[in-house]
Amino acid sequence: MKRWKIKFNLTYKIGLLIITAVLITSLTLNFIFRDHYKKDEIEHTEEHVMAMSRLEAPHFAHHILKNELQIMHKHITDYTSAVKYLSDIQIYDNEGYLIVDKNGLKRELPSDKKIKEAIQSKSMLHLWDGYKFMHFEPILENKEVVGFLYMEYNADYLPQYFAKRRTLFMTLTGIMALVFIAIGITLSRNLTKPLTAITDATKRIADGDLSVSVPVGSKDELGLLAENFNTMLESIKSAKTEVENYTKNLEHVINLRTERLDNALMELQQEKGFIEKLLSTIGATIAVLDREGKIIKVNRAWEDLRGFAEGEVKGKYVWDLMPSDSAHLAKMIFEEMLVYKAPTTFKIKLLTKDGKEKIAIANNVVITDGNGEVKYVIATGIDITEKEILEEHLMESQRLQSIATLVTGLSHNFNNILVGVVGYAGLLRIKLSSIDHPDTTEILKYVDTIEDSANKASELIRHLATFSKKAEFKTEETNLNDIVTDVIDMIKPTFPKFVTVESQLQDGLYKITADRNKIQQAVLNICLNARDAMPEGGRLLIETCNKDIIKPEHTLQKLGKYVVIRISDTGQGMDEETKRRAFEPFFTTKGLLHHTGLGLSIAYNTVKNHSGYITVESEIGKGTTFTIFLPAV
Repeated sequence: MKRWKIKFNLTYKIGLLIITAVLITSLTLNFIFRDHYKKDEIEHTEEHVMAMSRLEAPHFAHHILKNELQIMHKHITDYTSAVKYLSDIQIYDNEGYLIVDKNGLKRELPSDKKIKEAIQSKSMLHLWDGYKFMHFEPILENKEVVGFLYMEYNADYLPQYFAKRRTLFMTLTGIMALVFIAIGITLSRNLTKPLTAITDATKRIADGDLSVSVPVGSKDELGLLAENFNTMLESIKSAKTEVENYTKNLEHVINLRTERLDNALMELQQEKGFIEKLLSTIGATIAVLDREGKIIKVNRAWEDLRGFAEGEVKGKYVWDLMPSDSAHLAKMIFEEMLVYKAPTTFKIKLLTKDGKEKIAIANNVVITDGNGEVKYVIATGIDITEKEILEEHLMESQRLQSIATLVTGLSHNFNNILVGVVGYAGLLRIKLSSIDHPDTTEILKYVDTIEDSANKASELIRHLATFSKKAEFKTEETNLNDIVTDVIDMIKPTFPKFVTVESQLQDGLYKITADRNKIQQAVLNICLNARDAMPEGGRLLIETCNKDIIKPEHTLQKLGKYVVIRISDTGQGMDEETKRRAFEPFFTTKGLLHHTGLGLSIAYNTVKNHSGYITVESEIGKGTTFTIFLPAV
């Protein structure tokens, strides 16, 4: 009775497992294919309606241009009658008025908000309302929008279609499930017969009876298992006798060694605790690597710097957590250490979990085994990222300060020269006015050219004075939105029509203390730079917002409230070298004959003099974004 119960339980478990797997698989496939059919049919309906729209749009374009409303009404009536499930067609003129539909001629604006938005943006729109599909698109003639086409398709047949598909698939999956369940139950019963015999034998062996054996009923894997079991049982019988002979002698030896091991284990635990505390509290990062370069252990400072937990990086190659250029260097140095076994020190870039780059000074040493072969590499490091950034900003600041000093002297001397040029040009004009000569008018044009060139040079001098911080600032409390609005009003009439100027200005903007004219000039310079970056047209977006900096994101940021101006264009973008030199005086990609190269430098200097900072993000072919942070009052 007891034996029968074991066999029944094992069969029951295997059968239940097979039934559960088959049912879950069937239900999963049913849900997957049901959603697939529904999605496929909806996409087919959308493609069908949009195909009809593309075919009909050129036809209606011709009639809209000729104002043939009656012809369009007749065509709509005939077409909706001929095409099944097509419930309505509406035609709008290029001003957004509904002029004709299935019910006749009209002259009214649409009531649907989404259709109004699509007309305003001259874009395509399609949406579902239950099983009713509505498609709306502009009608083009010679790439100009002459009207809009609206098609309404009633797909009420879809629920019945989906129900038929679902019933068919559920029937098929049900039949397949029953077949597999029957097969699984049969197989489970056959498998449990030899396993039950082995189970009974192991129970008797556990009770101390080594005289049992398992019958070998087949030559398959189960038969092989029975043979191996019998062989193992014979080995156990032989080993039992030998073990009993050695047991008494080993007990004494084990007691002595156990005492020694307990003492050694206590010492090891104390040493381990000391090392773990040392690793967790030391400020430098520490990573233990095997001779293949895989991470075995890291300390807490390493986890804090890189953002990874030890379990996330254990078993990974250390150079897989570095940029590609640094990974090559690290791998090369690691291979040299395996050969020469000498300590190394070098500067290298690292990657954090969130993809940021860090710079560290790495110091590596090797640990060898008794044969002198490298067993471990201990890689320690000190984070010098902030130090590198500060040094770079210091060098940049010193370079700009040197240029500013040079510009101050240069602008003063150059201004003296211009005074002489303008003065003598005036004297020449007076002299020519008193001479009666046939070429006087032409010579006066030359004088005009001289004076015009001198005035342009004088304007350049004023820019130089601003850059070198000689111009005085007149600060007052102001709203940045007012400054940005003035700039937009200034550039919109002057920018080419193919450059769209847009703005998103936040209400309730913090007040700032600033020289209104200087900030306006800085924003204008960036906008002009954006215009030059879009020779074939594009979009210029100016945004303002408040920002409370609680945690600095980089070295230049300080805690506090800021007002932010973000100026984005869809122009040519900048590579890394151009972006690095963007605020450098006299640097321009257009040539000094056309641009002074001072626009962005003046903007940078103006923002800096207002205790703010400016950043630039750019990518070739995807545009550029300048972000100005100015401290709020």
